[in-house]
Parts: sequence; structure tokens; C-alpha cells
Amino acid sequence: MANMEKIQFPALDITGTNYISWVTNVELHLESLGLSETIKEDNTSTPQDKAKSVIFLRRHLDESIIYDYANMRDPKELWKSLKDRFDHQKDITLPLARDEWQSLRFQDFDKVMNYNSAVLGIVAKLRYCGDTITESQMLEKTYTTFHKSHITLQQQYRLRGYTKFSDLIVALLIAEKNNELLIKNHMTRPTGSKAFPEANALDAKKPAKENKAFRGRGRGRQNYRGRGRKYNPQDRKSFQWVRSEQSPKGKEQQGSTSQKREDACFRCGTKGHWSRICRTPAHLCDLYKKSVKGKEKEVNFAEHSEGTTHLDASDFVNDFEETAITDA
Repeated sequence: MANMEKIQFPALDITGTNYISWVTNVELHLESLGLSETIKEDNTSTPQDKAKSVIFLRRHLDESIIYDYANMRDPKELWKSLKDRFDHQKDITLPLARDEWQSLRFQDFDKVMNYNSAVLGIVAKLRYCGDTITESQMLEKTYTTFHKSHITLQQQYRLRGYTKFSDLIVALLIAEKNNELLIKNHMTRPTGSKAFPEANALDAKKPAKENKAFRGRGRGRQNYRGRGRKYNPQDRKSFQWVRSEQSPKGKEQQGSTSQKREDACFRCGTKGHWSRICRTPAHLCDLYKKSVKGKEKEVNFAEHSEGTTHLDASDFVNDFEETAITDA
């Protein structure tokens, strides 16, 4: 674990797949430490510099490789042995890199950054193996592998006359970000649709005092509970009727409510509301009172007590017959 903390770049793998990048990293770090002469032929480095160079090389080797070269104390010999063992990676990597370059297409990548990384990686492999890829070749590879639906864009980028591959990549990245923003704005609110109003917006036409009518105590009872609410008998009636219908004990509570609704209004005679909230026109109310004015005195109610005389239908029939005979 202590050895892993001192590693400044990936160690050389036993298969040698990362030998190309490993050689480049070693040469750069030895140059920065002033030890690049220790791995060259006929060097006159001091024993201290050679020891430092060997320690640095062994620190960046796989553990299996370290045991193979445990007895080597000269950095030049260690460097040459590693080169003889893994330098054939150039011959293996070159045909693979050429095949990757031939099959590389810009239209196969969904992001410009991914395409840029793939191009630079392949070009680095080819250059290390001895094949040089110029800027014009990289530009032409990009232009000729555009998607067929982007023919116009490909021609526009050609006409700009880029001479560096990095300049073309920057232009493509900017265009990609602008297109993503355009699509995002379109999906948020499609063409022809209206923007949603703000949830906390206040109506400028209504005064601020009317908002106090909806403040009160309790949960979910803003329309019918709370301090500062204006009283309206019609609202109270409709609220009681809805509560009675939705309550699980509706049959028990509906009895008293229906009894109140069956009482007729003494102003207009209509059932279902009280006289204090009656909205029937005055002339209709006057007609109703005149029609029932004489009927209020006709009361056919008799109390069942001991001194009450009971009359049957036969009493009225006999009197009617006697009157008819007398008239005849």
C-alpha cells in the first residue's frame, strides 16, 4: 500500500499492453529529476544517481516483473532488458492503430468530446509506432465522416478554412452546446403553448385585504374556518348540505337537515331555503301571500278529549236527505 502511494503514473503491466505510454512517462519524469543520462549508453552518472534511477524504475513496475529483475542494479541494463522484452508492442500496436484509424467515423459518436479523445488516442499510437498523422489528415477525416443529413454543415465548416484540428473541435463543441440548449427550451414549452403562470403570483386587481378571508386555523378548512372570514348564510347552508352527504353517518345527520329543507319559506312558499335568504321577487311574494291569506283561518283540527263531539259521514247524509224532501 505504501508503494502504491508513491506511484506517479500507472506501473508497467506484466502483459506489456501499456508499455508505450509507460516509456513516455518514464522518460519525462527522469528528465525532470535530472536522471535521464542514467539510462543511456556510455553514461558517466554517479552511483547515487544510478541508485535513484533504479529505485524509480522498480517503483513503477508490476510486482511480478520486479522479481524477474531483482538482481539488476544498473538502470541502463534494466532499461535495455525491459525494452527487449516489451518493445515488440510497437509491431503489435501499429496494425491495430491503422485499422482503428481507417474505421474511425465522426458520425459514430454522440458527443464531440468523445470523438476528440478517440482521434488523439489513435494518433498518439500511430506516431509512437512511426506513422505520422498530419493536421490536414485529421481535418479531412472529420469532414468526410459527417452524417449524411449534415451535408450543409460539413460544407460550411470546410469553407471556414480551419488549419488546426483543435480549432475545428472547439467550433463543433460550441455548436453542440447551442443545439442542446435549443432543444431543451423547445421541449420545456413546445411551439404554440403558453407559459405556466407563477404559483405565488398575486392578482393585482384584488386588494390585499381579501386574502385575509382565507386565513384561519385548522387543516384544509380555509374556506369555512378561521378568523376574519366573512359570514354568508348561503355558504353555510351549502357547506352543511355537502357535509351531510359525504359523512359516513349521512343517514343520521341527513334527517335533521332534510327536515329543515322541507319547511316552506313564508315569503314565497318555496321549500329548500329560509326566508332570510329568499331571493324571490317582491311581486311574486305578494301574490303568494294573497293566495294563502284566507286559507290560514280554515283549521280542521280537533283535540281528542272527553267533551268533544264526534261527527260521522252519516250525520251529514241524513241532513242532506231531509232538506231535499222538504224542498220537494
